[in-house]
Amino acid sequence: MTDITYDAEADAVYIAVSRGKVDRTEETGPFVYDVDADGHIVGIEIASASKVLAPGDWKKAGSRAGATG
Repeated sequence: MTDITYDAEADAVYIAVSRGKVDRTEETGPFVYDVDADGHIVGIEIASASKVLAPGDWKKAGSRAGATG
């Protein structure tokens, strides 16, 4: 399961990679990782997406309330 959403107001992309419960959040540069209790990545947020990512269809991804964290 991979679901990509884009929050244009926050200029952030969120990539949900599993349906696990988020136990903690870890940050590395423009990336914020949601991690479950076993250390598996549940989702990845990319801040300043328009500056970090190459142009593409990710801007057309549906929006998700609270995509920034």
